[in-house]
Formats: sequence, C-alpha cells, structure tokens
Amino acid sequence: MENKKAVVHDGWDEFASKKIYHSRGKKIGIGRSLGFGVFSMFSISMQGLVGAWLLFFYTTFCGLSAGQGATIFLIGRVADAIASLVMGNISDNIYKFKIGRRFGRRHIFILAAAPSVLFAITLWVAGMSYWYYLITYVITTILMSVLQIPWETLPNEMTKDYNERTTMSTVRMVIAGLGNMLAQFVPAQLFRFYPKTSPVPYLIMQVMFSVVTFFLIVITYKTTWEHFVTKKEAKKLQAQALEDNGGKKSSLKSELRNYFSTFRIKSFRTHMGIYLSSYFAAIVWSTTFVYYIVFVVGKTTSVSGMLQSLSIVSVPVTILAGYIVTKISPRALYLFGYSLILISAIDWAFIGLAKPAGVMIWLIVGTLLYEIGLYILYFVPWNVFPFIPDVDTLVTGKNRAGLFASVMVFINQISQGLASVIVGYMLDFSGFRQSTSGAVSQPASATNMILFIVSGGVGIMIIIAMLFASRFHLSKKTFNVLAAELTRLQKGGSMKDVKPDTKRICEQLTGVPYDSIEFWRRNDQQPTTPNDSSTKA
Repeated sequence: MENKKAVVHDGWDEFASKKIYHSRGKKIGIGRSLGFGVFSMFSISMQGLVGAWLLFFYTTFCGLSAGQGATIFLIGRVADAIASLVMGNISDNIYKFKIGRRFGRRHIFILAAAPSVLFAITLWVAGMSYWYYLITYVITTILMSVLQIPWETLPNEMTKDYNERTTMSTVRMVIAGLGNMLAQFVPAQLFRFYPKTSPVPYLIMQVMFSVVTFFLIVITYKTTWEHFVTKKEAKKLQAQALEDNGGKKSSLKSELRNYFSTFRIKSFRTHMGIYLSSYFAAIVWSTTFVYYIVFVVGKTTSVSGMLQSLSIVSVPVTILAGYIVTKISPRALYLFGYSLILISAIDWAFIGLAKPAGVMIWLIVGTLLYEIGLYILYFVPWNVFPFIPDVDTLVTGKNRAGLFASVMVFINQISQGLASVIVGYMLDFSGFRQSTSGAVSQPASATNMILFIVSGGVGIMIIIAMLFASRFHLSKKTFNVLAAELTRLQKGGSMKDVKPDTKRICEQLTGVPYDSIEFWRRNDQQPTTPNDSSTKA
C-alpha cells in the first residue's frame, strides 16, 4: 500500500497547495500579463478621473474655491500617505496570521479591492458640503493606495526574469493607457448629451468605470500568484528580524528606521527623484489643463476631453517602449520622453500668448507630443521599480518589495497632494472665481496664472526630472550583472571571489561599498548548505 504524507491541519503549511501560491505555465507571456495588468484599471477608476476632472467639478458644480478643493486633495493625500507607509509592512507580514496564509499576503488585499472600487461613486454627487467632499475623497484615496500596494509587488514574486517583468509592466501600462484614454473619451461623449451646467455626466462616468473594474479585479485575483512563506521560512525571518533589531521585537522606531533605510540604495534615491519631479509635473498638467482649454483657449470641456483622449497613443507608445527598454537604458528613454513634454509646454505658452490661427491643430500637436512623453514618463518608473528590491537584496539579504512600494507611494502621495494644493492656491491668489452653475467668466489675472502653470510649471519640473534621469544607471545590462552576483551569493559563494567589474557595477547601483556589506559574510563563516529562503519571502 502506497504511503502518503499526512496533511497537517495546523493553519499553516496546509495552505501551500492553494492556487495563489503556484505558478501556472513555464513562462509569463501576454495572456498572464493581461491577467496581472487589468488591475491597473483600479487606480484609473479610483483616481484617474479625479486627476482630470474633480477639481473642476468642485469649483464648477459644488461651490468650492480652488483652494478648498486643493486642500481636500492635500488632506486626502497626507492621510493616504500615512496609511500607505504602513501598508507594505502589513502586506509583507500578514502571513503570520491564518487569514493571511489562507488568502495570500498580497491576494487578500486584491480581493478586497473589488467592492472598494464602488465607493468612488460617492465623489461625484453635486451640491454637498465641504465636509462631505473631504470625507469621501479621503476614504477613496486611502482605499486606492493601501489596496494597490500589495498588487504592485507581484512581479517581484512571480518571476525574476528581466524580460518577463518587462512584459508584465508593458501590458500593465498599455491597459493603464487605455483606461486613461477612456477616462477622457467617455466624459467627452457624455458632455455632448448634457448641458454644460449639468453635473450628471460626471456621476455616470464613475458608475461605468467602477462596475467594469469590479470584474477586472476578480480576473487579476484568479490569474496571478505569489510566494508562500512556509513555517520554516517564517522562523528564519523572525530570527533575522530580531537580529537586525538588536534582539528586540519590532517597534515604531525600528519600523521608521526600516523605511528610511530604503534610501540607502542609490538606485532608489535617484529613481524617486525622477519619479516625484516628473509625476509632480503630470499632476500639475492634468489638474490645470481643463481650465486652460476652457478659460485660456475658450473651448469647451468636451474639447478638453477629446484632446486628452488622444492618450490612445499610449498603446503603441507603451508597446514600443517595452521593446526599446530591453535594448537601451531607461535613462535614454527618460530623456527622450521628457524632451517631448518640454516641447509641448512651449506649445501651450505659444497658443495662449499668440492666439494663432488654426488653434486646434496646435492643440492636437501639443497634446500628442505631451501624451507620448507622458506615457514614457509613466512606463519607465514602473518598469524599473520591480528590479530595485533586488538591488536592496544584495545589500540586506531580504526581499523588501512591500516596504519599497510603501515608501514610494507615501512620498508620491505627499508630492501629488502638494502639487494639487499649490495649483489650487495659485488659482485663488490670481482671483479665480468659483461657481455652482457650471458657467462663470474669469479675470485676466486668473487666465494668465493658468497659462503659467500649464506651461512654465510643467516645464520646470520636467527639467528637474531630466537632471535626475541623467544620473540613473540601472538597465538590463547592469541588472543582469547584479542578479548573477546575487544568485552566486545566495548559493553560498564567497564575497572574496567577486569580479572587479561586477563589484564596480554593484557599487554603482547600490551606492554601498561592496566590502562593507555584512549579510553575505556568513557564507565564509558558515560552510553549510545554500540558504536562499530569506529572499523568497
């Protein structure tokens, strides 16, 4: 009689057989990447519409000043940032509880995102109080980020292959591009059927996006997987955490130290400089562009939506960028994309000041250049990000993908909140007039300020992003060198055997002297069987 190993129902390893812990297929291709990528519609449904339309909605149909609307954005972003900061740690460690092992430390939050996306509908109810809009916005933004962070770590857990991760990032960004296009195109069509004094199309568009996204999130849950932390691995991770914390249990002080320790990695510091300055520019543009079209150029909100729906170019741009980034460095791709955005900023200034004939042609050309540059701006940071935790692993011996995602989202939320509030108060300072009827004229001081923000403000932040990008060295070539060295060390290799060129590249990416790394010295001190569990969890 065949002997079978009995399953121990201890609330731990019995869950290792669940589908969410097992890869499906030998290779991650387009189909599997689609399953992962459709979740990106979650952020479009929760915040994509917000960036383009919500401040305009507040000042046009809710009677709020631009400063009040921007203050709501800032408060929401700060609350969101605080929640996001702890979310990565929660996701990384929820495996310690039975519910986290049963549903997955990443997938439990993906599952929770499906009903949460419906809450965003409450944002678009006209005629309510300031406090109503503040509370609904804060809840919406917190839900978006804390539930998206665990999903963002999946590429790091699903594959270590550079090309497979690039495929996942490319497909994700293609879907995000389609979503952003629809977030402009759908409202533009709805505006044609309703008078400009009606807030109804804003509510309808959110209902449509939320319902569709509900089902897309379920697809992501069913088609992706993550690493299962075994009981044995958990004990080693706990012992390592105690060792790192001087034999003491985790505390607020130690957690804050962990968050700040991410900036020890040079690639992450530079990456964040690029990410924050460029995204700051994108938020400034998206918040102001509809004002620019309506009050500076004198066109309608439908025209603004139509122009922004040119983001359909994101599909070929993202696909092409996904191919090019495997051939050239992210740095070169960054600089090309940012150059296009700078040209578009000059175009906005020219249109506003010169009032040229054939203004729609100038607007279309400027928008196309901006959208091409924008989707390079969107694509490259999220293509690069899954590789940064591996750079950190070389220094720490740990997989801290959730922690890096939390820090990245935390700083990004603060930055975006500041961008929105700066725009709002600059509009108020210029004498911008709010309304509840959907129709109001603006003084010259307000239109001049709008023109300055959409051209000069965007241009300045993009130049800063270009300066950071020129110092970024992570690429397919350098990552492969680092990954090979990390694999060698994980298999018990000695630090003394590192090749000079490998050592140089590792130090260039980490910003840490190779010889000062302590974690892998144990390979020389303990000639035992290779142990790589610390990088799997």
